[in-house]
Amino acid sequence: MFRNYYHYFIAGLQDIFLDDTEVHFSMLDFKEELKEHLKPEDYTLAELLFLPYDNENLLKYLNEDYEDYNKLGSFSVQDFEVEFSDEKQGILPDYMYEFVQNYKDEEQTKHINKSWENILTEMYYNYVLKTKNKFLKQWFEFNLNLNNILIGHNCRKYNVDAEKQLIGNSFVTQSILNNNAKDFGLDSEISYINEVIALAENDNLLAREKGVDNLRWNKVEEVTLFDYFSIEVVLAYTIKLDIAYRWLELDEETGRQMFAEIIDNLKTGFEFPKEFAINGKNK
Repeated sequence: MFRNYYHYFIAGLQDIFLDDTEVHFSMLDFKEELKEHLKPEDYTLAELLFLPYDNENLLKYLNEDYEDYNKLGSFSVQDFEVEFSDEKQGILPDYMYEFVQNYKDEEQTKHINKSWENILTEMYYNYVLKTKNKFLKQWFEFNLNLNNILIGHNCRKYNVDAEKQLIGNSFVTQSILNNNAKDFGLDSEISYINEVIALAENDNLLAREKGVDNLRWNKVEEVTLFDYFSIEVVLAYTIKLDIAYRWLELDEETGRQMFAEIIDNLKTGFEFPKEFAINGKNK
């Protein structure tokens, strides 16, 4: 199978590290660079990583909250207005049309047992996991399993109904729902399960979140270890840059407030506001 290579583009990328204190370009600038330098079929792969920002904007649109749209999304308010009208052009991912149809169906609404955000996230993962790109498939599966394990642990700790919070239906979610072992009986299936559980039990919320992002960072590096100048290297860089930006924007006080809000929402059985975002709102 023919593959595209990006020698000059990759060679010119700034080295980034999880503990960076400064990055000299914005995530939005980088997305524009991707659009300019990648072949159309490869840019389509990169767009899968930015869809959570469109999910965020879609929920705002449905709630008639037209302010503060995340610019990293690819679709505007005007795009949504056209696509959910008789003038539909078919430019959105299929799952968004299905989601909006369900959202507006009063009969369907009576039977949902999850937040709309979690339902949309579940539909997003069902969509992106169909990708034929091996790296992205591994990344999405890893991130989904990692987040579900963290959610399962927190639900157990705070006696919250995990079924309403878990994303998808897989052997991981079934184990979380049905196995009472500390590691949900996943030790033979998930190599990093003990590390995740140890992080989840850390009372220092910032240290815990930093450890989780370290796991994500290391996974990306592991999967692309023997890739050179390929689209996989560009995709890995995109993920790592997004992680790095979140930490650049986070001081200790802000971080503690953010995590306190997450835990508070968890205790009240609300939802996990940003567990499944690709790591924050890098506008």
